[in-house]
Amino acid sequence: MNISFPETTEYHDLKNTMNEIKNLKIQGATNVAIFGVRAFAKHATTVPLKDKELQAHLETVVDELSSLRVTEPALRNGLRYILTGIRLDGKDNAEMHGEKYINLINEAKHKIFRIGAERIRDGSVMFTHCHSSITVGIFLEAAKQGKEFEVINTETRPLFQGRKTAKTLLENNIKVIHIVDSAMRWAMNRFNPHMILLGADAITVEGVALNKIGSRLCALASEEEHIPLYICTSLLKYDQATSIGRLSEIEMRDPFEIWGEDAPVGIKVLNPAFETIDRGNISAYITEAGLIPPQSIHITFEQLYGKKIKDYHHW
Repeated sequence: MNISFPETTEYHDLKNTMNEIKNLKIQGATNVAIFGVRAFAKHATTVPLKDKELQAHLETVVDELSSLRVTEPALRNGLRYILTGIRLDGKDNAEMHGEKYINLINEAKHKIFRIGAERIRDGSVMFTHCHSSITVGIFLEAAKQGKEFEVINTETRPLFQGRKTAKTLLENNIKVIHIVDSAMRWAMNRFNPHMILLGADAITVEGVALNKIGSRLCALASEEEHIPLYICTSLLKYDQATSIGRLSEIEMRDPFEIWGEDAPVGIKVLNPAFETIDRGNISAYITEAGLIPPQSIHITFEQLYGKKIKDYHHW
């Protein structure tokens, strides 16, 4: 259905936000969710449409937003949260619902910081891969509690997000050992970390986590070295569509991130951004609901958020 309307400032701001998400100017599952939800909510409040035209337009925008980064269910759940609110009390409160969802994200993160920090012992060696605002938050919380520990972290190629982790930890007086991604198993064998903390961009109904490429290698090495691995994430990253049989997609990024214009002609360069971590390799999820086994993801999500986040196609 093609619906025309006088385009607003908020609509142009939304389109700019969508471009920044698509072009990776906005990175990280939490940031993508916050920026996307806030821009969508402002547009939903101000778009000069109502009733069926409003519903059809917002569903189209949600589909477009959701397709920008396929491995970002926290954004999709936020959009559903807003649409559930609009269905209940109209579009005038869309911004309020958007801010409520962002508050849910922030409250969940701070709960996870405290719960995760309890797992860290004074004098321990930790291991992490890539950059996760939640795992970094756990480390910072543990340091605030006066615990002294060391973190081994990866550079995370090709965009080197792991360097952000290293810099943040160093700025907060946390000892860091920085390694290349391919040295994961070597570092685990040499330093024998007490545990591994990874973030997640998505969680499936089976309890499988999707995280930055290299995470499954990390999980397999942890199994070989007998090191417990925990996924630190909000349940708001649960991909509800997997409960009805859909498969989570793996985002493929621009090959130029790996090898630019000087790449020899004829070489096919692939750049998968994420991969799965089997639930059998996960000791537990550290979530806002506490430590839970992978098999409990769906039921715990339903208990916490099921009534607040409905499938937006059922108006």
